[in-house]
Amino acid sequence: MRPASGLVEPLAVRVLSRTRAHAPLSTATIPALVLALTLVAPAFDLLCMVQPSLPLASVAVIASGAASAALLVMWLRFPRTSWLAAASLAAVASLAMRLVGADVAELLSLLAVVALGIGGAFAPTAELADHRTAVRAPDLLGRTTA
Repeated sequence: MRPASGLVEPLAVRVLSRTRAHAPLSTATIPALVLALTLVAPAFDLLCMVQPSLPLASVAVIASGAASAALLVMWLRFPRTSWLAAASLAAVASLAMRLVGADVAELLSLLAVVALGIGGAFAPTAELADHRTAVRAPDLLGRTTA
């Protein structure tokens, strides 16, 4: 339905061009020490499954506490990463279950590792990927990539 011609006033509209400047995208890069701390508790769990006579329960609790603290610090540093929040939550839950003595603690520490893997924490950094393409190193069959 169109309004009557006498009721509409002409408006002056000015279109502004979009700026080409963008905020740089910063990815959440997790230090290798934090990744190693996250892998220590599942390694102790695996060692306890293979060698049940070793008393490593208290060492696994300490490793789980260090991993959960490190992941919480990384999540506070990058609060918008949901995968890091999920890994932190799983690590804290694993620590709580270890303190209680529940059997589910091993699965929760593995869940923290899986959350980091889904988020891309184990992927190479952009600088390393750029270096690999610049070097053009041959693969196992001796072929170089263009």
